[in-house]
Amino acid sequence: MTQLATHRSAAVFDWLSERSKQIAMAAAGLSLLLAGGYAVMLGNELRYSDEHVYLELTQSLVDGRGFAFGTDSTAYRPPGYPFLLLPLHLVSGGNVFVMRLLGVACLAGVVWFGYLLARRISPVAGALVAVVTAAYPLFVYTATALYPQMPALLLLMTMFEFGLRAKHRWVWAIPSGLSAGFLTITVPSFAPTLVLVALFIGWRARKAVAVLLVAAAIIPGLWCLRNAVVMGAFIPVSTNNGVNLLLGNNPGATGSSGTSVDVTAYEQRAKELNLDEVGIDKFYSDQAVEWITANPAQAAGLYAAKVMHNFAYSDTLKTAGQGASDLLAALSYYPILALALLRVMIFKRFPPHRVDKLCLWAIVLNVLLLAVFFTRIRFRVPLDELTIVLAVSTVVVWWDRRRVA
Repeated sequence: MTQLATHRSAAVFDWLSERSKQIAMAAAGLSLLLAGGYAVMLGNELRYSDEHVYLELTQSLVDGRGFAFGTDSTAYRPPGYPFLLLPLHLVSGGNVFVMRLLGVACLAGVVWFGYLLARRISPVAGALVAVVTAAYPLFVYTATALYPQMPALLLLMTMFEFGLRAKHRWVWAIPSGLSAGFLTITVPSFAPTLVLVALFIGWRARKAVAVLLVAAAIIPGLWCLRNAVVMGAFIPVSTNNGVNLLLGNNPGATGSSGTSVDVTAYEQRAKELNLDEVGIDKFYSDQAVEWITANPAQAAGLYAAKVMHNFAYSDTLKTAGQGASDLLAALSYYPILALALLRVMIFKRFPPHRVDKLCLWAIVLNVLLLAVFFTRIRFRVPLDELTIVLAVSTVVVWWDRRRVA
């Protein structure tokens, strides 16, 4: 019976390996079906305040007012996502359902690039990552919201895929760098991940690293130039870093409080000082740093709590009774997280592939960076794909050993 089970296990493993590409393509189609179907159910309904903000900024671009709230030019939000929404807005006349399809298409792209990244571990790993990604509830849910996280995840995956290719052929550093640049103006907190890609390309491929860094600087550089001309100040990406830092670092903040913490006293003081957008950003940053400096022990404990909240299963998933249930979120996330942690634990016995290392260090880096401000489940969405890769790597290591036992 044991030999029969081993033979069957080996046969299934070989079947997945031989058909991994077809399975990945089918998984991409499945993601379009699931996320597209959910988008149809949602229609034109906007569920969250941030969705209205991104739609307003996109409408401003359509109307020829530039990146602005009303008639006032702004840099309050990163511009990448409104730029991506702009073509769909122009084509559809502002139809929300059509704009949702951006996230749906990006999820299908993530499925494919997840396959490409994980197949470096093995073809079976690529196939399994594609299937899990396509069916992961949080991805389906996030893809249909007017949020930048799913496009950011696709940009992260293309940066990784093309960056790893650049180690052997420098020309791939161009699309990797451009992806990193657009990622920077979409979700700026993921920008430092470019450093990891450069390290994994390695010093021996110095030309590729140089091309990568130059290409990555083009798009953010152009946006900085716009900000200098329009806003009259050096603004790397956006002017909401100050408020985000304050929301996560003040006397009332907790590991899970996020935007629900009361900062009205700071807002009132900023109004009294009659500060402009850039001044408000600096004021909030200064206030947060001042509190951290004055309360180092409390700030350290708060930081640890925010790190832990990165691995929670609910917060933005339940708003006004909408979203995936807490039970579904927990059942889908924690087994994946446990398998990913197990992969790290068996690194010594089963040496990690470089993809394992890249995913692990990217997760660690970004968890630590996100906790500097405040943490939310949707901010973690791009990291969940890397966690899936590590989890699948555990399964493949076990399965490969079992089939040859």
